[in-house]
Amino acid sequence: MFKLCSIALAAIISAILGSAIYPMTVAAAEKVAGINKDFQWLSETSANVPGQPGHTLKQIALVWKSVSSNPDFGEAWTSAVAQQDTIGTDSTERGYATNHLQNGDVNYVSWEGAVKTTMKDGGDFDTVSKGKFTWLGGTGKFKTIKGSGTYTCKFTPKGGGCDWEGEPEM
Repeated sequence: MFKLCSIALAAIISAILGSAIYPMTVAAAEKVAGINKDFQWLSETSANVPGQPGHTLKQIALVWKSVSSNPDFGEAWTSAVAQQDTIGTDSTERGYATNHLQNGDVNYVSWEGAVKTTMKDGGDFDTVSKGKFTWLGGTGKFKTIKGSGTYTCKFTPKGGGCDWEGEPEM
């Protein structure tokens, strides 16, 4: 159960962080999109909420790959931390990420959203997370980036990823 929520959290984080990758070569308020994938957990710490069975708080550190069709951004890797508040199979989460671009520039993103996991027979599951992200600046060409967007992540035991779309201003 905890791992499922963590997957959703990673998905959300990925979506948000990936969104931060596209903004530089786009005109203000022009929509950009991308995909976050290949999530890897670095650490996870969870605690049960006293007196509330099935309620946990979790802190997660993870990385993933973000891919953009925008040639200025191409591929990036993202490092992120997030907190997740889970009751049963439903979670809310909030996180911060750094997108590391191939040219050495970085941009920063925050996100928050909701995660819903549906358990299936035999231990299978479907996890969907949706939310919003905000660009928080960066270095190089991302120094003044701002704007926001949305993400949707889908995961099963076989894997998954996050689609995102935003409107950056540089």
